[in-house]
Amino acid sequence: MRRFLVPLLASTYFTVVALQNVQAAAPLVPSSSTGQFNAQSLFTADEIKYDKASETVTAAGHVEIVQGDRVLKADNVIYNVAEDKIRAVGNVVLLEPSGDVLFANDVELVNELKTGAIRDIRILFTDNSRLAAQSAVRVDENKTVMNQAVYSTCNLCETDRNADPLWQIKSSKVEHDKLAKTITYENAVLEFFGVPVLYTPYFSHPDPTVDRDSGFLAPSAFSSSNLGYGVTIPYYYVISDEKDMTITPTITTDEGVQLATEYRQAFETGEMTLDGSLTYVDERDDTNIKTGDQEFQGHIRGIGEFEFREDWKWGFDFFATSTDTYLNKYDISSLDSLTSTAYVEALRDRNYARISAIGFQGLDADDDSGTTPFVPGWLEYSYVGQPDKFGSRFNFDVDGLSLVRTEGQDTNRISANAGWHLPYTSPSGQIFTLETSLRGDAYYSFDQLADPYDTTSATSDEFTGRVIPSLSLKWSYPFVRQAGSIRQTIEPIIEGVWSEAFGSKNTPNEDSLSFEFDDTNLFGSNRYAGLDQVEEGARLNYGVNFGFYGANGGYTSLLVGQSLYESNKSEFSEGSGLEDQISDYVARLEIQPSEMFKFTQRVRIDAEDLSFARHELDLTVGNENNWFTAGYLNIKDDQIDVGIESRHEINFEGKVKVADYWSTYGSYRRDLENNGASIQGVIGLEYLDECFGFSLEAVRDFTSDRDVESSTTIGFKIRLLPFN
Repeated sequence: MRRFLVPLLASTYFTVVALQNVQAAAPLVPSSSTGQFNAQSLFTADEIKYDKASETVTAAGHVEIVQGDRVLKADNVIYNVAEDKIRAVGNVVLLEPSGDVLFANDVELVNELKTGAIRDIRILFTDNSRLAAQSAVRVDENKTVMNQAVYSTCNLCETDRNADPLWQIKSSKVEHDKLAKTITYENAVLEFFGVPVLYTPYFSHPDPTVDRDSGFLAPSAFSSSNLGYGVTIPYYYVISDEKDMTITPTITTDEGVQLATEYRQAFETGEMTLDGSLTYVDERDDTNIKTGDQEFQGHIRGIGEFEFREDWKWGFDFFATSTDTYLNKYDISSLDSLTSTAYVEALRDRNYARISAIGFQGLDADDDSGTTPFVPGWLEYSYVGQPDKFGSRFNFDVDGLSLVRTEGQDTNRISANAGWHLPYTSPSGQIFTLETSLRGDAYYSFDQLADPYDTTSATSDEFTGRVIPSLSLKWSYPFVRQAGSIRQTIEPIIEGVWSEAFGSKNTPNEDSLSFEFDDTNLFGSNRYAGLDQVEEGARLNYGVNFGFYGANGGYTSLLVGQSLYESNKSEFSEGSGLEDQISDYVARLEIQPSEMFKFTQRVRIDAEDLSFARHELDLTVGNENNWFTAGYLNIKDDQIDVGIESRHEINFEGKVKVADYWSTYGSYRRDLENNGASIQGVIGLEYLDECFGFSLEAVRDFTSDRDVESSTTIGFKIRLLPFN
């Protein structure tokens, strides 16, 4: 402190002498004085006096002392040279380098404002949390010890500043260690609205400068028909700057203890996340009856991606479970099949290459692990050439696949495709697109099924191949009309396509078993999702696209279209919409006048009786705080051969902010087939402000799956911010 204020004393002394030489009879009350006492210090005040006898410097009125990164403001400041002590009185504010702000009425400091004693201290941290104490001692610039302290992250009541906050921690002694970045409490009591609810002799949490630190996260409690009463108590552990882990035990009355963990790590070249769970429970049969034995059940999942050289990266995404119903029972996932992938891929200029391996796990009751495929190798390569002066470009694609099963058909495939694309826009605005391609496929299969949709059909080992030329010409003519602030468009579209497979007609079909005709695949040379099945013959795809676009971004669009085949024979399955020479009609209507409203309707209309073969509605209304969505789906036709069953269901979901910090939310899904039956219902209540949050949620699952019965789960979770 002495080396900090000696320059202040000197500057003040010389200022006084100079003023006395000018006005010897005038009292020393300068309207404003400023002194700079070293390279990092600055002192200002309305009035400065120096008493040489007592070696005391007194500053009054808007006093501000800047020492390095610290700033002290007060009504009055007195510096006693003999005691090497500075005392600030009245509306004292001390701004720390960390951004924390200290408030008090009486402060005594030494050592360049770093240490000293403070009465009635109040601290505003950088995250807007607050700490107040009767007294405090700054041991050094990194450690402050406070007595009879109160801490809270809640804002003070605007109408009654003396009212107790929603929650606060009272402690006989609090220590803030900036070096360790911790705030530690002794004899701490947690109060809600001034009422004590929890006592602990010791409590600690990271200070606001810490982004993450080890500790318990918000626990949650629930009641479940399948698991009984339960509680989860997650613990978050920071291993290092680039690694952390969350360990979550779930204790239930009916199924014992489940232990789950999540591990995350960042690398210089990428990152990964791994999670898993394990429990030891009574074994049950498919009718949910205990067998008398016990077994381990669990899951494992991971995702990661890493760069190992420029333009090259590798990664993985795996998911597996011990039993078919485990994920559903513990509310981990509602998927009915799991996919695991490992890959290496490269993207450079207009070249893309990927090598991957893929595994599957089916979770339906009738899934057979023996017939579930595994892909040990899948090669994909794509090249798109630079457009020439006419805009035309070439493309080249290679696909190699090996697919094996422990029981059933094994398939090996190599495919190569070369294509040419030429766009042209006429002076009148007509748009033409010419595309042509030539593809060759070669297959070698073991135990190939005579009927790919019938696993009991005859099998044989086959080497097959084919060549597939394709030619398409697409024409569209957009008309645009401005009507006030609305821009209207009408665009007729016609596409003629021809393709044919020359060679074997008995190639395996692994990736094109399922197909649905809709607005997304109205146009295209091959509407199958994969390569194994080929759309053959000549056909005409046509439609009209209508659009209305407002000046503020709102729009309405409508697409209507159909396909016409040269032949009345189609390889598409019955009920797909393309099984006849004249296809069903498909249409899509989108209405979005603003960001708060969007309506989408997709339909497929039977060409013979104009009934809905597929009808899908989606409605979204609202903003971030209040929103509602509704969905409707009706797939009329069964496509049993390709595993698509008719569906008829409706769902609702929404959230409403009922008051400040209060929201209620819910969802409901119902099957409308066979006189209707509920699938799932959710209702919840949530409160969240700057310092506290809790949620109460009830979930009713009306479906059952072997050893998982229809259930009701009620969960409750509390959050004290910023602790969790």
